[in-house]
Formats: sequence, C-alpha cells, structure tokens
Amino acid sequence: MTAMSGAPWSVSLDYSHDAAFALAIRDALGIAGPHGLPPVAPPPELVVDPATSADEAGAAWQRWWDRILPPTGRGETGSPVLPDAPLDRVVTENFGALHAWSAARKREVARATSPTRAVPRIRDFLREYEQATGVRPAGFRLSVTALPVAGSVFLPLGGERIAVSIALLSDRAEYLRRILAHVGP
Repeated sequence: MTAMSGAPWSVSLDYSHDAAFALAIRDALGIAGPHGLPPVAPPPELVVDPATSADEAGAAWQRWWDRILPPTGRGETGSPVLPDAPLDRVVTENFGALHAWSAARKREVARATSPTRAVPRIRDFLREYEQATGVRPAGFRLSVTALPVAGSVFLPLGGERIAVSIALLSDRAEYLRRILAHVGP
C-alpha cells in the first residue's frame, strides 16, 4: 500500500448568501454577469420595479459582485455585503424571499457534501489517484465557493479561489476529478 504524499493540501468549501442574492438579483433584472455564469436554479420569485434602469443597476451590480467574490482574497467577512442604490431597494423589498430561497440552496450544499459511504472524500480520492498512477499531487490550498447556478460549473476565480455549482458538488466524483485537474499532479 502506497502512503499519501507529505505535501500539504486543503480544500475549504463555503456557501455565500451574498453571492446567491447577487446572482438572483442579476437574473431578475436581466443583467449580464461575470464569467458567463448560468442563471440561478431554481430561480426565486422576486418583485422588481420595472423602472429600475438596466445601466445603473448593471454598474451597481458589478461593484457589488466585485466586493462579494473578489478575484483574490476571501469574499465574505461574516457581515452581509449590501449593494448600492438602486439594488439596495430590490434586496430590501425581497429580503424574505431571497433569504428563504438562499437558505434552501445552502441546505442542498450540506446534503451534497455530507459524508456518507457512497460519497468519496478528497483524501481517499487523492490516495486512489496516487496508487493508480504512482504520481503524487503537489501541495495545494483551495477555497471553493458553492453557487446556486444551473448546470455543472467549475470556475477558477484566480489564485486559489474556485466557484462551483451545487449540481457539480452533487456529482462528487466529477467534482473531485475537476479539483485534481485544476491543481495538476
């Protein structure tokens, strides 16, 4: 039996209510978002004032998104990251619906990642990879943020940050294959 490499590695996973809120607002207002992220799934029912200017809302949304998931460093600090006008009003008026919807998505993340015998764990996956190939992955440290978007999304945000869809987390073997492909052997 081959022992695991001594190279240090870690993968931390979080779910961002702020990012979920921002993506839901993006879709409700028809704003083109960054990275070609697909729409949220399932979409929450939000009430949006049709008089909200798409240009003004789009600029405010991009500033909000950049504070939530910056390309480097950690996004959430524990306190909510609120948008500027006119999006602040949209969030306030829909807060209950957004919170209930986002909390349900967070429970989906918990179900998708809860340890069971049928769900491969990353350390077991890496051990099997080493045994099968004889190649030991180098050390790595990743911060993964789960997003409630449709489809199988694996999006490097820069450095050690990655965004993934809940659907990809639910396909644990594919998620682990993509992590390994990202960090390289």
